[in-house]
Amino acid sequence: MAVPKLPNDQVFSGGLASSRPGSAGAGSVVPLARLPTELVMTASGAARGTPFALARRLRSLAGMSTHLRPDSDRRRGWHGARGAALAAGALALCACSASPLEPPPRQCPPAALQATFTQKVNNELDLLFMIDDSPSMAPLQQKLLAQLPTFMQELQGLPMGLPSLHVAVISSDMGAHSDTDIGCTELGDDGALHYAPEGTCTNTTLTADSTYISDTNGVVNFTDPIASVFQCIAQLGTSGCGFEHQLASIDRALGADGNGPPPATLGNFLRPEAYLEIVMLTNTDDASAPESTTIFSLNGYPQNITNPDGPLTEYRRNGGPRSPHLCQDPAAANPMAYETPPILVPADARGTAAAPTLDLLNCKDNDSGSSAFIPVSKFVSDIKALKTDPDNQILLSGIIGPPTPFEIGWYPPVGGQNLQSGELWPGEMHSCGAQGGDRVSPNATQFTADGSFGDPGIRLAEFLNAFPNSVVASICDPSYAAAMRNIAEGGPLVTPPCLTGSIALDAAGDPQCAVIEHVTIGATTTDTAIPNCAENGNTPPCWSLGTGGLNCSGQQLIITDTTTYKADASSVAITCTLQQPSGSDGGCESLPTTTEP
Repeated sequence: MAVPKLPNDQVFSGGLASSRPGSAGAGSVVPLARLPTELVMTASGAARGTPFALARRLRSLAGMSTHLRPDSDRRRGWHGARGAALAAGALALCACSASPLEPPPRQCPPAALQATFTQKVNNELDLLFMIDDSPSMAPLQQKLLAQLPTFMQELQGLPMGLPSLHVAVISSDMGAHSDTDIGCTELGDDGALHYAPEGTCTNTTLTADSTYISDTNGVVNFTDPIASVFQCIAQLGTSGCGFEHQLASIDRALGADGNGPPPATLGNFLRPEAYLEIVMLTNTDDASAPESTTIFSLNGYPQNITNPDGPLTEYRRNGGPRSPHLCQDPAAANPMAYETPPILVPADARGTAAAPTLDLLNCKDNDSGSSAFIPVSKFVSDIKALKTDPDNQILLSGIIGPPTPFEIGWYPPVGGQNLQSGELWPGEMHSCGAQGGDRVSPNATQFTADGSFGDPGIRLAEFLNAFPNSVVASICDPSYAAAMRNIAEGGPLVTPPCLTGSIALDAAGDPQCAVIEHVTIGATTTDTAIPNCAENGNTPPCWSLGTGGLNCSGQQLIITDTTTYKADASSVAITCTLQQPSGSDGGCESLPTTTEP
């Protein structure tokens, strides 16, 4: 199941106001910016920084009960509306039961909470699909193609309609240099966009010279339904190189690799102010290596277990002294040490002498300098450099092989030269696939019925997780519908998280909120106070508060603009007055007596 992550910059900040006599002073403030780091909302949405953690810390610091419940909403409207989720506390007054000799009850004072959400003003989305076209991908491509109409329907069904959209397709084939025939060309597609009809499709209906799909505010470069056009150019087939360079292909296609200008097919696909969303569909891990690499060659050694890099099989992308992976062996003498997966059967292997296996844990990209492959960190920095605000302008999505379990098996060789008696070759076992199937890990928990499989996506998962906004799904999911919906909704790039509750009202019955919009264009930042639509006759720009929709059971604040800005960065600072609840015993919760946390 795909799990969107929250952006790192969605931080609760500001202060908690106090007016109780005897405190640090009337109107004194507990500055949330000085609270411990667990109040920061993280990309994972884990307990550290979630609204629950915030409420717990505020209770311990301020002696008050604040109840916030997070919701799973991830959307917001395009064009002139942006959603901003608001935290709220329950409205409650003291219900103290006092005798004539007791002091009068106190009314629970209000509190102010500022929630700042960074979000783009414009509605432009540049969407790049990287589709693995290696020989094992046939059933998986068909599954994706069947779900593409659902994906486009989700985009079109966003609250304010289809975004200003660019859609491009690339393959995983970047070739692989070798001194022997491995079924790969030198450069493969070299990051070029696919725009010609593929598979059984004969006409994309794209206009002449178009290399990607474009639907920019109703102006289109195609005539067939957009889902049909997408299907037509995305049926890449299975003739690509078996040593897939997924990350290098993305890097090259976008001109981010530092190896000269991007392919001519990229054209004007990338818009500086637009969101960039990259979607990967692949069943094996990334094997991106430099063009001059020798890892896919025999290098003068025989094709057998005596080769220093091991036999020239797909295992070169997984193990051996120049492996792209480092893992821990829990049964080794030093189970905490990180080593490359072995070529020879180790002493602590399980199974039988004829069919040994080895379980490895906590595998990661080999960034030690011994790897023959390009470090994942380079691809992360390359892609982030494409945007001025990458944590908020870039969303990564991957339908990949589950990173665990990671298990190695040893098997009788196929082919080879000068083989030794009883020689066994290593091979990575599938982390998902047919239950009980050939080379499917016995520790796998996800199974398929269509012959498809997935290998541990160690490097791909590390790449995805390096971005605050990412969606990850399994290549072995029976349907990609849920993943396509989450990807189409745009995750946290589209809307901040939804929080439930109620906001204090003023005497006129309007929410007590102040909204400041910060828009940066070039070197100039403009701050504008946005009025309540109910107070200015619904004249844009203005904001309105209503019941949350789109799976949001709380409240959302919608800002309606007069135009669509093309801003380099923008944010909305929302400050709302909350009602402090009474204590569980019917009395008022104590207020802080100091401004220090």
